[in-house]
Amino acid sequence: MQGYRSIISGSLAILAAALIAGCANQPPVTQPPAPATPPSPATIAAPAPMPSTAAPLPVKKTAPLHYVVKPGDTLWSISEHFFSNPWLWPEVWYENSYIKNPHLIYPGDLITLTGGALTISRGGTIVRSTLPFRQLKPRIRRTSLARAVPTIPYDDIADLLSKPRIMSAVQYARAPYVLRAVNGQLLAAAPDLVYIRGKQLQQTHVGASYAIVNREKPLYDPHTRVLLGYEVLYLGRGDIVAGGDPATLKLTASNQEIRPGNRLVPIDTGVVPAQFPLLTPKTRIDGEIIDVIGGLGQVGQYQVVVLDRGSKHHLQMGDVLNVERTGIRINDPDTQGNMSHEIKLPNQQIGELVVFRVFPRVAFALVMHATRPIGIGDTVTNP
Repeated sequence: MQGYRSIISGSLAILAAALIAGCANQPPVTQPPAPATPPSPATIAAPAPMPSTAAPLPVKKTAPLHYVVKPGDTLWSISEHFFSNPWLWPEVWYENSYIKNPHLIYPGDLITLTGGALTISRGGTIVRSTLPFRQLKPRIRRTSLARAVPTIPYDDIADLLSKPRIMSAVQYARAPYVLRAVNGQLLAAAPDLVYIRGKQLQQTHVGASYAIVNREKPLYDPHTRVLLGYEVLYLGRGDIVAGGDPATLKLTASNQEIRPGNRLVPIDTGVVPAQFPLLTPKTRIDGEIIDVIGGLGQVGQYQVVVLDRGSKHHLQMGDVLNVERTGIRINDPDTQGNMSHEIKLPNQQIGELVVFRVFPRVAFALVMHATRPIGIGDTVTNP
């Protein structure tokens, strides 16, 4: 990994220059600041000169000299046009600390690759480059941050980002629960009222919102068989309209019928950025796929898997991992000398994935590339 980063640190300068080559004769100006949640305009400041660079990045022989960013692009798909390993794109920019917010790229931006250096121009002006900059005269440029392309296809993971999906056994047991429907029926759905109970509700105020979930399959460590948690199914949501014991919850949305015993989880109001950076894990990761979302046995590109590694293993959002199929053991009838008759075939890399949501001992990841169907039992390792 250090080798990669050494190559990349020199390439960062080259890669940015290439991206802007089409507009390289334009004087570079400013860089957009970190993305904001609302689509408010941002102030772009002029970049400082960069230090000397190293060897150019390894790029595809078929890499284009110019590419115009289109609506629907992602950082991953854009990087695939230039590199064999798409996750190298952010590595190039992040090695150059003077380049701010390298993941902020917008439809219409011109990316130029020349001699391994990347350059990005916007409206005929260089805004980001891994090549050394000339002395610049700062000026203000206002650009809406709402259109920046996401790191990966955001629509494919939005539902999993906004709804609870994993709970520990203790969390589930102690969570508030649905007692029964106010109208006495067994099943409820929006806009019904339901009675709810739980110690955690004692400090809850009227108007608080909760998601209603149901425990599904348990998730175990494939080697120790330790219970890592439960995958929970999102059923709907509601708002508390009356306190007390029991309190009353008005169902405002329901995907499935809600029944007694279903648990309540506070609505997660945190906003996950669509432009999070792609990263290489900070530590060695040797994990395994323990579940696939959707009940399928195997999945492909842009489908979600569950890993048996999480924040306790220093995994974080944006980490890129290789997926490998474990080599099988076979008997070799033609062994020579004292060679063993049984031999294990090498593991085969069959894909790449990006971690997008992390829990203490498990994580969700999106399959970005697959040469073969990916399924439970396949291993994940550092790229």
